[in-house]
Amino acid sequence: MRTEAGRSASGIPVLPPTAPFEVPTRFFVEGLLAGMFSRAPLSGAEAYAGTNTLSGPSASDAAPLPESTAAAKLPVTILWASQTGNAEGAAIDCARKLQHAGYDVRLVNMNQYSVSDLAKNRFALFVASTFGAGDPPDNGESFFQSLQAENAPQLQNLRYAVLAFGDSNYDLFCGFGRNLDTRLTELGAQRLLDCAHCDTDFQEQVDAWTNDISELLSGFTGSPKSGVPAKASSNSSPQLALSATDASSSEPRGYHRNHPVPSRLLFKQHLSKAGSEKETRHYAFDLTSAGVRFEAGDALGVWPANCPDLVRELLHTLGIDPSAPVLVNEQGEIPVTEALLHHFEIARVTPDMLRFIRDRSQDARLSKLLDNENPAELKQWLWGRQLIDVLQEFKVSLSAQELVEQLRPLQPRLYSISSSPKANPDEVHITVSTVRYESNGRARKGVCSTFLADLATEDTDIPIFIQKNAHFRPPANPDAPMIMVGPGTGIAPFRGFLQERKASGAKGRNWLIFGEQREESDFYFREELEDLQKEGFLHRLDTAFSRDQADKVYVQHRILEHGAELWAWLQEGAHFYVCGDAQQMAKAVEAALRMVIQQHGGMTADEANHYVKEMSLSKRYARDVY
Repeated sequence: MRTEAGRSASGIPVLPPTAPFEVPTRFFVEGLLAGMFSRAPLSGAEAYAGTNTLSGPSASDAAPLPESTAAAKLPVTILWASQTGNAEGAAIDCARKLQHAGYDVRLVNMNQYSVSDLAKNRFALFVASTFGAGDPPDNGESFFQSLQAENAPQLQNLRYAVLAFGDSNYDLFCGFGRNLDTRLTELGAQRLLDCAHCDTDFQEQVDAWTNDISELLSGFTGSPKSGVPAKASSNSSPQLALSATDASSSEPRGYHRNHPVPSRLLFKQHLSKAGSEKETRHYAFDLTSAGVRFEAGDALGVWPANCPDLVRELLHTLGIDPSAPVLVNEQGEIPVTEALLHHFEIARVTPDMLRFIRDRSQDARLSKLLDNENPAELKQWLWGRQLIDVLQEFKVSLSAQELVEQLRPLQPRLYSISSSPKANPDEVHITVSTVRYESNGRARKGVCSTFLADLATEDTDIPIFIQKNAHFRPPANPDAPMIMVGPGTGIAPFRGFLQERKASGAKGRNWLIFGEQREESDFYFREELEDLQKEGFLHRLDTAFSRDQADKVYVQHRILEHGAELWAWLQEGAHFYVCGDAQQMAKAVEAALRMVIQQHGGMTADEANHYVKEMSLSKRYARDVY
């Protein structure tokens, strides 16, 4: 508990609530303060339990949590890898709770941790999201490569658990977490729990997993040599220098996804012009009364409402009375129409819903599609289909309550922020491509993009929150060059980066590589970018408009074309950023980057790979991909 004097209840100095630190960094600094001001001379097991030293990871990425008692405490390492911040947030939350429970916790980014050090641990928890086709996130790739190496150490003394994050609507659900769990077992590590698979609605599962882990760990002694279960010491009564509530005491409740704040649109403008095959818009939200703070590189979370027309069509198809009451968790009993508008995903076809429709309809065609031997056929059949399409094809009878019980909770959508608080302190901007398409002769559309485009007005209260992205920031050194690759809406964060550097007077050179379909209709923020060029602030602007010539040209082609100069920028310490599509563009850009380094740096393929790895570890190579 904090006091007005900036000290914890135990008298240990703590950072003021307004200190501009990310939570892991705050943990680290306050841990040092706790160690400096509260540590008594230790002996025996107490010396082993010290938490305020760092080994391996850098101070900015390893967060030893503050000690609060001189009693020996069980050491637990938590390693996380996160692409959008969900896994990182869960790891931080788990660290807080285990610290409260009296464990000696070390919180570390996977890429900043040595696999050789892992072999020295008795207890490690892994919290990881999945990127792409079962791949690790950027900040876990290097660690996993080392773990997969032939010379990786054996881990017979390690007890571990994996908390995996994913989205079951996509192939290889929680793929990286599963792969990590398998590899740890291959190296001899022993599971504390089976790998937990978290879907998009994960908070309850995370809480339950953390509680289970805490209970399991309580069965082991804190002695580093003992593997015999024993009851945890009853003398452990930790007093955190930073409590879970204090961490966000200076922020409004809207800082968190589950407690968004209402905001209103200041404007929405078309970025794509007549003749474009896309519908891209620029949105600005008013933060004057919201009190939400953000940094360039963060994402904006938007809680949408479902389309009223789709809700009516769904209820009509199922023959359900729109006013029928349903029970919805904390909402209690509300009309089914309200439930479908604001609380459930009604567009996506989830595996559970598909199996429910199969069992209820007893349709042989659907049974065949769901046969485990036909995953490719099922995937092809589902392409473009929404839930309403499936329900219209396979007739089922169900009540309003049965319907909502089969649906998943509505989730927020995340958009890279395309502005800087230094340039627009009371506004936050996003760049969104509106999803509209035709499936089987029917018009279909995305949930949030069309909510913003079609339904939201300047009078609409839109729940928003900030999703921190501490690993995607402009260079900390204002003199460092910056290369940004952002095709399509991937330009969003780089508009924010440029605004940030200009407002702060950064002298480093800036190079943007932007791509879209057609220059005439798809050159987003053209006037703004060209003005920055004229001012001499945007030193290079290269474009790749794929449909403006017979042979398609993409951003990776521009990278190769200007490889010599790009290598020269890298040699001067340039940071390299990528934002946009993960499946194709990001992979093609990285391949081009490696080729440039190999060709113009005179390196072998292995040396180029190592160079890129070092860029990533030193935070000179960062991606915001989806």
